[in-house]
Amino acid sequence: MAIERCRIWWPRQELQLEQGSVSGRLILFGWLFTGTGSLDVVVSAAVPQDQILRSFATLDALQTIVLSSNKRMPVSLQESATFTILGDCGRHVPGQLEEYCSTKQLPLDTQFVQKEHFGASKNNVMIGSVGNGDHYSSYDQRRWGCDCCVLDGFLDACRKSAVKEGSWVHFFCKFGKSFKGNLNQVPVLCHLYFDGQQIDINHCHVILYKVPTFGRNHFSLGVDTPHKSKTSFKKPNWINDLEKQPSFLDLDSILLALNCSNAASLPVTQECSTSSCGAYFAFASVYDVLVQVTWHFMGIFLASASTILYIMILVFRKCLSHIFQYLMLHKVFKHSWNNIHRRSCQILYWPIVLRDTSLSSTVNVEYAHKAAIRKHALWSSIAVDLLMGFVLGAAFLLNTETICICTIALVHHMTDAILRSGCVWLMGVPAGFKLNTELAELLGMISLNAVQIYSTLWFFVGGYLRHILQGIAFSGIILGLTAPVSFFIDIIQLATLHVTMLHWLISSIYSRQIQTVASLWRLFRGRKWNPLRQRLDSYDYTVEQHVVGSLLFTPVLLLIPTTSVFYVFFSILTTTVIWVCVMLEIVIAVIQSTPYAELTLWVTRRQRFPAGVFFLHEPSSRDLSTHPIRGCNERKANDTIDGQSESLVSELNCNYATLVQVLRSNYERVFNRTGFSFCKQLAYGILSGERVPSSLHLQPSPSFPWMNIGITEYWMHCRDSVLSCSPKR
Repeated sequence: MAIERCRIWWPRQELQLEQGSVSGRLILFGWLFTGTGSLDVVVSAAVPQDQILRSFATLDALQTIVLSSNKRMPVSLQESATFTILGDCGRHVPGQLEEYCSTKQLPLDTQFVQKEHFGASKNNVMIGSVGNGDHYSSYDQRRWGCDCCVLDGFLDACRKSAVKEGSWVHFFCKFGKSFKGNLNQVPVLCHLYFDGQQIDINHCHVILYKVPTFGRNHFSLGVDTPHKSKTSFKKPNWINDLEKQPSFLDLDSILLALNCSNAASLPVTQECSTSSCGAYFAFASVYDVLVQVTWHFMGIFLASASTILYIMILVFRKCLSHIFQYLMLHKVFKHSWNNIHRRSCQILYWPIVLRDTSLSSTVNVEYAHKAAIRKHALWSSIAVDLLMGFVLGAAFLLNTETICICTIALVHHMTDAILRSGCVWLMGVPAGFKLNTELAELLGMISLNAVQIYSTLWFFVGGYLRHILQGIAFSGIILGLTAPVSFFIDIIQLATLHVTMLHWLISSIYSRQIQTVASLWRLFRGRKWNPLRQRLDSYDYTVEQHVVGSLLFTPVLLLIPTTSVFYVFFSILTTTVIWVCVMLEIVIAVIQSTPYAELTLWVTRRQRFPAGVFFLHEPSSRDLSTHPIRGCNERKANDTIDGQSESLVSELNCNYATLVQVLRSNYERVFNRTGFSFCKQLAYGILSGERVPSSLHLQPSPSFPWMNIGITEYWMHCRDSVLSCSPKR
């Protein structure tokens, strides 16, 4: 197998140790990804071999822990690579390697070693077979001349087995001051065994990364899916062939491994630290018992309180469903009922949202971050809604008299200055148009009578206006801001019901006149509409049909201006009312869909919202270039460290999502081109005289179905959800 490039993904904290702090050998754990001409070595943990030997009695015990860690990984990661023991890493102080190699009289130039033992040029990739038997150890020591030949205890048998049949990588961390950015060590690849063969690699790229941890950071290629642009031309064949070629760097699997690296190393490191922490765990056991008992009492209390609330909501819903007036109230106060239904579902579903039993949330840091945001989104939305509702309710309670006076004055102004004056103006000569007097008086009298009847009804309702405002204030305090806003929408639609009915009546007359004129116009042209085939067909009309059509066409055409003036007037009023209700609907959708928890985390910790990765080159002291290298392109490094070829060292960094990117995904799920379709339907309905939409019918996310489970089962869900949040040692 020919490998031209090797990328080593190394945790940065392993290189920030003080010089000489760790003198023993490190055993590396991680994944090995193979691609087309490339190899990616992802190191997740580096454990000293003496700790492993103290914690594990046999090799089987160590392999059992490694196998269990691999089974905990996501399925897609298990299909790409296996979590295993990668190899070992020795640590050297400056000059130690050179002194040891000069004692053994071995050259430092690895290309010279390749030429001596394999008889090939230094520019080629060297692949040689590994010998079997006992002479291998001496051969390995004679060839490499460093401390990579023998490990302690059963780890040496593991290394020999991996070298002969599997994969084994040997590194050494070179101390020095060659690199900047508080980087006092550089991992150097000595040699690599892959599938029982020794592989020498000319181009090595060391990529340092910070181990993702829950609540701090993780890696992601982006928060938005790329939009595919529609091309009007056909792609050339060479572009299609280029898109079919495999990618040079499979970042999806590698970033998934990086996000799981902390969880993969935990079982090994915890097992290694158990032997030295026995006294601590004995001391902490009493504290753990007290904490668990406290959480159990808290779970029982919250589960009992939530179950009582669940019973009350079920009883209230069941009692309303058997009342005949319930159906009428559901139709009239539709928005208020939908808001109460949604808030009840949010309150009842808190144990389901809080409890996440999936394995990915404990392994993959990226999924754990998203699951935590989903949990926080529910209670944060309710809390902010209740806070704003409390402010609105307090303002209404403190200014009830002022609001009553303003509301009554607004109603009188709308009735007298707009409706009555507008109908009287239309009965005369509006804007100089000569209308049909009889039809204008008929439509005007119908409109004035409807306005007078509705004004009389609302005069009696005005006596209860103060109580209505107090009910709105208390609903805002109890249920949040969206409850009174939804009630406002229903009140506006109920208060303008006479305008809606008059618009419906006049629009029916207007649309029938338009349809009659269009049918008679087709009659004069000798055409007829075919409803089955949705087209115009030729048709031979009789003379009597032409005469009747001529007699009907003239009066209908002359009456259209009179009807159109009334239709335009009431269409303006109805459209104004519809847009006011739509604006209030948008306010409700924005309040319910705004990710308050994500905004708070975005302000405090932007590391939890990665939107792409880039590689930042670590310049050495001899590197004249000071510009960072961004992107996935690699370059050859010609600098040297103490006479040996220097690897290209980069650091993996993240771009972070902007505020627009965080909010856009949530709002797009709610609106989803609803505004464009609503405006199109509204414009078509007004121009054609057909029915116009009255609301956007938005579905703020997340939406829950109605819960109907047993009381005991609901109590168990609540208790288990609280206990799942208890701290686990």
